[in-house]
Amino acid sequence: MRARRPSSRLPVIATVCLVGIALLLSACGQDLPASTLHPAGDYGQRVYDLMVPVFWAALGVFVVVEGILIYSVFRFRQRSENDAIPAQIHGNTRIEIMWTIAPALILLVIAVLSFRTEAVNATQPADAMQIKVIGHQWWWEFQYEDKKIITANDVYIPVGRSVQFKMTSVDVIHNPWMPKLSGKTDAIPGVNNINYLSFKTDQPGIYRGLCAEFCGEEHAVMRFRVIAVPPDVFDSWVQQHQQPVGPSWQPATTDLARLGPGDPVRGEKAFLNVKNLCITCHAIGGYKEAVGVTGPNLTYFGSRETIAAGALTNTPENLSQWLHNPGAVKPGNIMSTVIKPGVVSDQDIADIVAFLESQTVSIEKPAER
Repeated sequence: MRARRPSSRLPVIATVCLVGIALLLSACGQDLPASTLHPAGDYGQRVYDLMVPVFWAALGVFVVVEGILIYSVFRFRQRSENDAIPAQIHGNTRIEIMWTIAPALILLVIAVLSFRTEAVNATQPADAMQIKVIGHQWWWEFQYEDKKIITANDVYIPVGRSVQFKMTSVDVIHNPWMPKLSGKTDAIPGVNNINYLSFKTDQPGIYRGLCAEFCGEEHAVMRFRVIAVPPDVFDSWVQQHQQPVGPSWQPATTDLARLGPGDPVRGEKAFLNVKNLCITCHAIGGYKEAVGVTGPNLTYFGSRETIAAGALTNTPENLSQWLHNPGAVKPGNIMSTVIKPGVVSDQDIADIVAFLESQTVSIEKPAER
């Protein structure tokens, strides 16, 4: 009888696994825009501090279990049909007690650490600056209620001060998650359904945010930016936003060529023209005609980072593309049901683009982190 040769595939499989683990660990070292591995806020830091011991505990269990498994495969593999069957340990009370108590102790320690972290993160500082966050399909509304400021998809916060998100939704469950700053808390529809999330960062920067709860067709393109700036810069931003654009508006930018072929003054009239449907859904502070609440508030739109909640970078070219055919950029959004190609003339779109992009606040933004 010919003896069975040991498998030559095992070294190859082991090598592939080691290379895969090495690549995974190298990827974890990258400071990605939406990574929890490089926290920049107190809430995010506590989550990271919890994740580290849990990771090492999981890795330890993996190494022990896989080590025993690999040892058993090599030590007790059948080399020929005449090899004796290894001794069986089924029903060994001592071993069963050991492998029941050991995982239970590990889980108990993890549970204690988790509940402690959750309790601290659930604390709502009394002096936190409150911002109401409203989830829409598929964009974010931010209301500074005490400052009478409403914006969308970009939220400014001062560094060094606790911020409290008061979260709700107008349609389905959303979840505003900022991986570097905080954990996840649902925004649930309903007037009285308010969830709270508090965090603080001491590092100026632009931080990515996203929806962490599947909410429909464009869930993946429901993003926002948290822009953390020094307190004096934040105060300047607030003062400028509290000044309405209004009928006496004049283009704020001196580089009108940057706005493209449109004329911002003519674009103001085109925006307010009922036939163009803009004021049906959108508001701009200071214009009594533009008080729509279905779509994002567009006050000082030119200073925002993105268009359509992160679908496009905010440039005149991209805004023109969005206004020509919003359904092609973000299928299923409400605007695409009323603004079809050809509904608004090319000249009106060029002018509206110039009007919106010329509305800016004069503050220096930090770098993205």
